[in-house]
Amino acid sequence: MAVSLPIPLPQPLSGLVLFTGDESVLPLSQLLCLQYLGRNEPVVLVDGANAFNPYLLSDAARAQGLDHLGVLDAVHLSRIYTCHQLEALLTERLQLAIAAFRPGAVLCLGLLDPLHDEDVPATEAARIFRRLAAAIAETAPRLPILAACPDPVIPYRDPQGLRRTFGDRLCRLARWHFTARPEDGRVWISREWPDPARWEWALRLPPDRTFRRRV
Repeated sequence: MAVSLPIPLPQPLSGLVLFTGDESVLPLSQLLCLQYLGRNEPVVLVDGANAFNPYLLSDAARAQGLDHLGVLDAVHLSRIYTCHQLEALLTERLQLAIAAFRPGAVLCLGLLDPLHDEDVPATEAARIFRRLAAAIAETAPRLPILAACPDPVIPYRDPQGLRRTFGDRLCRLARWHFTARPEDGRVWISREWPDPARWEWALRLPPDRTFRRRV
C-alpha cells in the first residue's frame, strides 16, 4: 500500500475532523496521525472497525525518517466490538486516558460501525449515539478528534430511519469534513468543509476492497 499523503493539511487541526465515504478513510486517518506522532505526541486510538494497521504506520514513519518503533509505542490502542463497549469507552474512560497519556489527538476508526449492528435495537443505538455525540462535543474543542466513519460494509435495515441520521448529525459537529470516493481505480479525497477542495490519492486498493479486518 502506498503511504504518500497528498492532502495539504492546516496546522494545527482542531475540533472534530470527520472522514466519510469509502473505506480508504480508515488508512487515511491513520496516516494523518503521523503529524502528531512525529512530534512525539501520543495518540489515543479507539478502533471500532478492527482496522488499525501497524505496518502502514511503521512503513510511513520510515519513509519520513521517523523512529517507527517509537511511533508505534506512542499509539495507545483500545479495540471495541460492541456499541456498549464504545459507549463506556468514550463517555467514561476517554477523559482518564487523555489525562494519563496527554495525547496530541484522539483517533476513532469505524466510530459508527458498532451502532450498525442489527442485533441492537435502533432506539438503543440512537440513545448511545446521543451520548457519544455529547462526549465528542465536550472533548473536541480542547483536543482534535479524528473520526473515520466509512460507509457500512453491508446495507442495514432501518425502518425507523434512526441510524441514517447519525452521519449527518456528526457532520454538523465537525469543524473539518473529508470524504473519499474511488473512481476508475483511483481514490479521490474531497474536503467538504470548511472550504471545498479535491485531491487524487495514489492509494493501491486491496483486492477485496476492504480495510476492515475480519475477526
